[in-house]
Amino acid sequence: MRPSHAVAPRPRRPLRLRHKLMLLVAFEILVAGFTQAGMKPYRPGVAVELPGNPDHEIV
Repeated sequence: MRPSHAVAPRPRRPLRLRHKLMLLVAFEILVAGFTQAGMKPYRPGVAVELPGNPDHEIV
């Protein structure tokens, strides 16, 4: 049951210019990151050295 004094949802306002600019800048940063990642990929690795003593284990 809904109460009789339920508040109607407020109408949505369009985005302000400031918020549109922030979304545009975030998108540009995302595109620039993908572009740079494609040109110069950085893939860090883990170097594992085998132990000198055969009784030691690598976990």
